[in-house]
Amino acid sequence: MLLTLLSAVTMTALADVDNYYFQGYLGDKTAVTVIFDINAEGIAAGYIYYPKAKKPAPILIAGERSDEEATNDGTFWVYMREFQADGTVTGIIYMHIDEPREGEYTLKEGSWVNPKTEKELQMRRMEPNPGVYMPQWYPGCALTPADPGKIGVRYGYQQWNRNSQCMMGGGIDFKAAGKNKVHFDICNSPQNIAEGQSEAGRPAVLNGNTFDYLEVNECHYGFRAFFYDKFVVLRTIAGQDEMFGCFGMGTAFDGVYIKLKK
Repeated sequence: MLLTLLSAVTMTALADVDNYYFQGYLGDKTAVTVIFDINAEGIAAGYIYYPKAKKPAPILIAGERSDEEATNDGTFWVYMREFQADGTVTGIIYMHIDEPREGEYTLKEGSWVNPKTEKELQMRRMEPNPGVYMPQWYPGCALTPADPGKIGVRYGYQQWNRNSQCMMGGGIDFKAAGKNKVHFDICNSPQNIAEGQSEAGRPAVLNGNTFDYLEVNECHYGFRAFFYDKFVVLRTIAGQDEMFGCFGMGTAFDGVYIKLKK
């Protein structure tokens, strides 16, 4: 019965995503395929694939749709980062999509940026492929909700910081605290440092693949976690006005953290 219930929840969640599939080039020469989904929370995730690479393989991309820049004419921006298996960010992706009707879309403009060299390649001749069969290399929807009983132990990411001239990032450690309950210890330092942990005797309680945790530290910060098979997304949900008193300017828990240890 439990397996049936989990399967139904997963199928419902996957039905509530919009799929986008483009094939074209980065610059004039680098062939590329980008396939991703966006769910009701505005979380975007999928894979980028370079067919002419020495050892072609799908690379996870994850980020979000920017509702702040959405317009009434059906255009919106998607921002994603390209993650290696160890959480290293090797590319930053910007895509401006025009979707006048559901299931019909084109790419108005887009680019891929190397975070270390800042070299930018424009997306060119990116043809949409709505409603076609997925390629053989495609691993499946990256927004598959994680089973609450199989949350990873360690998540993290790292990205080159131009000002510091070194890799910076964040990490989360989770520890089981009972059925669908976890303790956490978070340190996120993309530039300044945001740190916090669950209180003793007050673990986070999962509702499906998410949890909310309020009153982190003494500054009343709160956040929401969304767990998927390969990563977790954290978002600030409370204490935004006090956030700068909690952490350094421009820093919170927000971001995508890759599952590093099951």
